[in-house]
Amino acid sequence: MANVAHANLTGANLHEPKGVASASADQIYIADGAGSGQWKYSPGMAYGEIYIVGGSTAFTLAAASAYTRFDPDTDWTANGYRNVTLDPTDGEMVVLIDGTYKLDFWINFTTAAIASGTKYNFKYAVNGVTSTRTLSVQKPSNGVDQLHVSGSGIATFAANDIISIYIGGDGTSSGTNITASQAGFNLILLKNT
Repeated sequence: MANVAHANLTGANLHEPKGVASASADQIYIADGAGSGQWKYSPGMAYGEIYIVGGSTAFTLAAASAYTRFDPDTDWTANGYRNVTLDPTDGEMVVLIDGTYKLDFWINFTTAAIASGTKYNFKYAVNGVTSTRTLSVQKPSNGVDQLHVSGSGIATFAANDIISIYIGGDGTSSGTNITASQAGFNLILLKNT
């Protein structure tokens, strides 16, 4: 066999990259910096979004400052997704690829007419277990207020983890209603693990 430089190979002499036969569709080769690597999904290969536009369903916060999944009836709508299963009827997303994800959440909502300074607390949850991170907003008046809160973060999830938003009140807002007029919740894969 002739000694031919790899760069000079053509036609039938060309071959697919090493290990491609065991790679899943849409995976790319990621070098490990030590002369090897693995086939993995690229950033952005998994994403999903649910949102609320013109929401009108009152959502009752749990009593005693407990957290509950934010699920205002049928107000959530599914948007684009890939390698994520969306369940807008329950306000949930299921990731299908292990990895590190970026999460974004925002909401505009109307409060009950309760004391100024009352707080509303939001957390993301994985399989119904809330994160230790809390996103809070408080009322500026004793009347009905229109509030807005937004946040983002990075978290690692395993395939089939169920991701959702949970809300809890404080000693005054617990057990009262909010109505989300607009909201968005999305995630995108940053790095496959």
